[in-house]
Amino acid sequence: MTTYAFLVPTGFAVGAILCRLLLRQAPAAFAIDRAQPLVVVTYWGNFGSLMFLALLAAVAIASVGYVAALRHRGTLVMTVVWSILACIAALFFPVVFSSDAYAYAAYGWMALHGLNPYAHAAVTMRGPLLDAVLWQWGNPPPVCVYGPAFVWFAQAVVASFMGFGPDAPLWAFRTAACAALILCAPLAYAAFPENTRAAAATGIVLNPVAIWCCAEGHNDVYVIALALAGFALIKQSRAFSGAALLALSALLKIPGLIAAAAALVAYARDGRFLRIGAGVVAGGAVCVAVSLPALEQLAAGSSQRGHSYFPQFSLQYVLSLPFGSTAAIVFAAALASACFVTGAIGAWKGNRIGLGMLALGLWIAIPNPYPWYALWILPLAFILNGSARWALIALTLASIVRYLPDSTTDVSQSTAVAIALAPLAAAALGFFAARHLAQYTFAFGPPGKPYAGP
Repeated sequence: MTTYAFLVPTGFAVGAILCRLLLRQAPAAFAIDRAQPLVVVTYWGNFGSLMFLALLAAVAIASVGYVAALRHRGTLVMTVVWSILACIAALFFPVVFSSDAYAYAAYGWMALHGLNPYAHAAVTMRGPLLDAVLWQWGNPPPVCVYGPAFVWFAQAVVASFMGFGPDAPLWAFRTAACAALILCAPLAYAAFPENTRAAAATGIVLNPVAIWCCAEGHNDVYVIALALAGFALIKQSRAFSGAALLALSALLKIPGLIAAAAALVAYARDGRFLRIGAGVVAGGAVCVAVSLPALEQLAAGSSQRGHSYFPQFSLQYVLSLPFGSTAAIVFAAALASACFVTGAIGAWKGNRIGLGMLALGLWIAIPNPYPWYALWILPLAFILNGSARWALIALTLASIVRYLPDSTTDVSQSTAVAIALAPLAAAALGFFAARHLAQYTFAFGPPGKPYAGP
């Protein structure tokens, strides 16, 4: 893997250098944005497209090394080393394309000062960090949609780093997410069978989109790390505690429940199923008890805001063009449900392709699929093999195009359709290309074997 994996950090280093050179030519209109503690490219018009192209170049170069590394895997130590270098290179980008780190800082700051991050209320207190948050998000800031455990974590980060300046907590969130991604390598080794653990570790922690999303600080990686830890415990005959941990991961972010449901499906015909079910129920009960006040506040805040469901840059949006929004949501829900049911039945019967259908159903169900949502399905790719694995990998890599409209203000119908269909088209291309190439090379692994749990 040493021969090829160096391209992953190299890609991000090249992209960071290119982005810094381009940023010297930034129009004066973006001076205020550039003066913020963490520069976020949002609606920068034509210059925003140049920033996006720098990121796209980084991901493209890194993807060459990533795909090659998956075909010629190395040791766990080298996988961790390349992931560390890639994360460092990605952190050297002078801009990001998401303001989520600011939102995390807001929730931590509010909790630290006795304010309710789940309430939709204007903040009257001020400080350098909150001023930067409100520049990004406005006042009131967005309502927190994460679990209490993440709010506690955000509070601890803000309390620990706020004294070093408004940029310090933002860097802490980003560094912590990168650390969690790197930790996924040994966790994958512990969670996956011996014949797939190297591929899983490489595929998760060297995935260029995963690296970039963690460099932006997105909290989805914490759920992935806990999910891998839960499956590792199940594998080590600690079924109850592992399943409980899977359910408890929802205290960080609700998709943790997906991991718990996946365990129930994967081990439906296993002798440990009752213990796994008991662990999921126990962990879920704790989640509900701890989260109930936050859920009540969130529901009240939602009614005050009066926000409506509106799909963007997704298959639901594409379907809404000929059929209307309501029919599109119904069609997409029916298609996602068919994928879920088919996938669950297939997984229960021991067919790995069933897990691929579950991943596809999840992607279709997301109304606005940002790149960091691809982290939810990335581990599933390495339970699969052959063309199905490469389909999911291609989908995760292609999801990077979602940054384009936010960075450039291009929300035209043609752009929206192209961005919505790009990941699905990439998945189809990856599937058929891998199936065709498998006739000439053994690089894509042996034919699928019955699935017996991760």
